[in-house]
Amino acid sequence: MLQDKKISLITGAGEGIGAAIAIELAKTDLHVIITDKNLTSLTNTENIIISNGGTCTVVELDMKDFLGIDRLGLEIFKRWGKLDILIANAAILGTLSPLHHQSNEEFSDVLNINLISNHRLIRSVDALLKKGTSSKAIFLTSSVSFNPRPFWGAYSISKAALNHMTKLWAQENTHNNLSICTIEPGETNTRLRKHANPGENIDNLQDPVTVAKSIVKFICANTVCNGETIKLKDI
Repeated sequence: MLQDKKISLITGAGEGIGAAIAIELAKTDLHVIITDKNLTSLTNTENIIISNGGTCTVVELDMKDFLGIDRLGLEIFKRWGKLDILIANAAILGTLSPLHHQSNEEFSDVLNINLISNHRLIRSVDALLKKGTSSKAIFLTSSVSFNPRPFWGAYSISKAALNHMTKLWAQENTHNNLSICTIEPGETNTRLRKHANPGENIDNLQDPVTVAKSIVKFICANTVCNGETIKLKDI
């Protein structure tokens, strides 16, 4: 029965690493709640999950819709009363340019989606995760969050702040079984990567499915984390 399954939430699950994680998690008999602002992409992910015998709930959600994030937590509570796994994957790149060239509006958009929305997500699901079983919260980060690169501007800043926020949240939860970490997946063939490095030889990049399988294996290993930033290559 669905009520007996563990419940997982994956943001940005319409394509790339987020979609691949959702598909792989559903194979482990978890029920996955998948969000993205693009309903067509979400439906593609849903169809693959169902064709593999899994179950999912589709939520069309733009991560700039902060009230929508608040409502999401409430709806999860009403339907399942808990959340076992959170995968916060949704992010945007913004324009790669000198900081003084990046517009105020774009800088704010990148921080809102990559950082502020995740704070709203934490507020929305914190209590639900604490009602789950051996719950885990994983945030996808980037190497530019700890190895700053010129011209990566708001994206680099947002991911560095996300790492720090995650560490703080983990330190506030050392008294319970909630496992919290960020994972840096490494160089992966995604749409965001293509925007950042047009013309790059994709033969040198990881496939999102390979990344997803490693992350799901890490989740299933029941490792308890306390805010660490984990490089996927070291798992």
